[in-house]
Amino acid sequence: MERKDKVVCSVVGFLGLLSAALSFAAEGTKTTVSQVVFTSPTSCIYPSSPALGLGLAAAVTLLLAQIIINVTSGCICCKRGSYQSNSSWTIAVICFVVSWCCMVTVDIAGVNVSFHYLSA
Repeated sequence: MERKDKVVCSVVGFLGLLSAALSFAAEGTKTTVSQVVFTSPTSCIYPSSPALGLGLAAAVTLLLAQIIINVTSGCICCKRGSYQSNSSWTIAVICFVVSWCCMVTVDIAGVNVSFHYLSA
């Protein structure tokens, strides 16, 4: 493996571990039912929690890792030249599309869950 490949793998691996650590920290600091103060039967006060910020930081680190991988490996959507019609090219395109769809889906789901807790 070349030096550049080792550096990219190390950086992306670190970002993945950082994202996991931030996710676990967000889960550990989220507001529980016992911390909610009910001021009346129809309203309540939620205490401040760093969970949202930690969760968003985890999503950003994953997005950054995804971008680094795509840029350093020669982004398929931006590749110039002749497109191959062999099976490995097809598999690469499918993996590229699936990885970005998963990334967008997870980020949208995470934001929806966060806003649900903020507006509740």
